[in-house]
Amino acid sequence: IRRLFVKESQCSPLFDSIASSALGMLNEFDARHLSNLIYSFGLFEHNPDIEGETLFNVFGDAAGKILHTFESQNLSNMLWAFVKVDAKNSRLFQETGRVISGINLGSFKPQELSNVLWSFAKSGEADPELFRVLGNHIVARRLNDFQPQHLSNIAWAFATAEVSYPELFKKIGDHIAGQDRLNLFNPQSLSNISWAFATAGVSHPQLFNKIGNHIAGQDRLN
Repeated sequence: IRRLFVKESQCSPLFDSIASSALGMLNEFDARHLSNLIYSFGLFEHNPDIEGETLFNVFGDAAGKILHTFESQNLSNMLWAFVKVDAKNSRLFQETGRVISGINLGSFKPQELSNVLWSFAKSGEADPELFRVLGNHIVARRLNDFQPQHLSNIAWAFATAEVSYPELFKKIGDHIAGQDRLNLFNPQSLSNISWAFATAGVSHPQLFNKIGNHIAGQDRLN
């Protein structure tokens, strides 16, 4: 169904019909099914009014009851979807932050860590303590399995949330500066990383030299 939603995302009536049908069944959804449903509406960026309140308010109430059963991907997808439709739910974000702080972060894939941090920062619901917990975990991990977009989102999230973590920025900077080439980094990622380091007030000459040389090389090729 989730794939169908994405492919037929022009069909608002279909979404509205499914939303109306799902409302009376949400208590029967387990964490994965509920997360997939929320994620699908997030991909479509659709948050209709249903029976006097927004669909994502209803989703938030349903998710809050079973948050303790959500796995890392469920949590990541749910938060991302709420941000995509600009649905405000401080209580859900706070409760989700507490759940994340209390589970094994080793179960989180790089994209999930990136999405969680991005979602909290983008929503304006960033909790400095949660960011420090996630930052500690990332600093202790190898970054070889983090894609450029993941690193960009993480740095952007910490800078946007105004959470100081020089050790994390140094690790990200050292990792990027140590790459043979930056061809896998698109211009937006490099821009976000540069902005994040500048905004966070973290000096990393090797990183900025690497980015500058890469951009200059691209200009010569063009």
